[in-house]
Amino acid sequence: MTFASHPFRWLPPFLVGICAATAAEVAVGLLLYGGPGLMRSLTAVLAVEAAALGFGFLTAPGPRPDLVEALRKRWLFCLVAFLAATLFSAFWSVVEAVGGSALGQGLGLAFLAALPLYATGGLLGAMGTVSGMEPEQGRSGVGGAAALGAALGFAATGASLPQVFTPASLLLVCLVLLSAGGLIYGSVLDARLRVHVRARRPSVFGDVRVEDRHLLSRDRAARLLLEGDHVRRWTTLGDDGGDPWDVVAFRAFLPDGSADGSADGSTHGSPHGSADGSVLFLGGGASPLPRVALWERPTLRMDVVERSHPVVELGREHLETGMYAGADGRLGIWVGNPEDALSSLVGPYALVLVDTAALAPQGGPQSLSARHRSMVMARVGTTGTLVLGPLPASGGAWSFPESWTQRTYTRRLPHGLDDLGVGAHADEELLVGTPRGNAALPLRIDGFVSVAP
Repeated sequence: MTFASHPFRWLPPFLVGICAATAAEVAVGLLLYGGPGLMRSLTAVLAVEAAALGFGFLTAPGPRPDLVEALRKRWLFCLVAFLAATLFSAFWSVVEAVGGSALGQGLGLAFLAALPLYATGGLLGAMGTVSGMEPEQGRSGVGGAAALGAALGFAATGASLPQVFTPASLLLVCLVLLSAGGLIYGSVLDARLRVHVRARRPSVFGDVRVEDRHLLSRDRAARLLLEGDHVRRWTTLGDDGGDPWDVVAFRAFLPDGSADGSADGSTHGSPHGSADGSVLFLGGGASPLPRVALWERPTLRMDVVERSHPVVELGREHLETGMYAGADGRLGIWVGNPEDALSSLVGPYALVLVDTAALAPQGGPQSLSARHRSMVMARVGTTGTLVLGPLPASGGAWSFPESWTQRTYTRRLPHGLDDLGVGAHADEELLVGTPRGNAALPLRIDGFVSVAP
């Protein structure tokens, strides 16, 4: 259940609307009843109420990290305002002489009309800001519910005011309604996706940014690296969400002994020292795999090709990848045009990984030219493996030669992460191919299940 789908998200502004209308009508009833000059008093009361409501809306906070805390303070201020109006209304009813003086009329205008309407305007404005930040819910959801609540408040107050012992009892009901509305709105806010942008860098395909997303109602949190509107990399915060897809593929398709050379013990060097047991990772600029792989395999050589400098920088600063552009020992990070990098990285490689999430900003795997695809597949050793993931690359987006063995694997994202907007799919999919025509690819690999031969 998200903010936009919460069944009671309309109720808090509805209750606030009732209270605003009640306060307005109580103020009109008391001030006009005891004040001289109907039109003059009516004009003054309505003008003050409209101005107070308008100023309340104008002071509503805009989108900011502490918006929920600001909203909580405004709700408390609204309760205090109605408590002051209740006490003043009770004092007015007990001491009849208050309404006959100019000072009493002025204080009544302030406590009964201006303060409650200003508080409700600010509260509704803040609720509108929260609602407007949700893509599926606009400010009209708050305004419409509040207007309907105001209509009910006017009708109920008009029918009840002549019957009650003191007008203060109506304002006391408003305090109860506001308290109930605050409790309900707390559960609504728990269903709201909270997004904290930790860093941002400009990029050709849209700003690259790192976001922490929290969903309190499901106790889920994740850190995302996005390029434009596309998720490049994500990791859970708190509970372990399992190994990333590329780490799983590395451990499944590069056995421990293959990092030392090919099956016959020979090596085939590239200009950068690649051997048949090396790994090539296209689009891995924000991946933890290089750090994991080089730690687990002391003799492994890895080349990472990434087209975006900001992805490498933010991955290092916020996802602990530890990668810097350039070649350093057993790790080479080649940033720029992927085809240019592939031209210099001859191979062959025992394992070639293609991050399809890195291709999403430019149109997905289908956007790659035939030359680019052939260059990728040419880097796979005769006993090597090519893996594409985690976004679906099937359905004609990528095809292997008939002589290759291929298999598709899939796994569900951890429960609740799909509500955090982690990627465009609820599943992760790996498309695996190898030049070995009679190879027996496994049916399962650490959470992934084969779905096609």
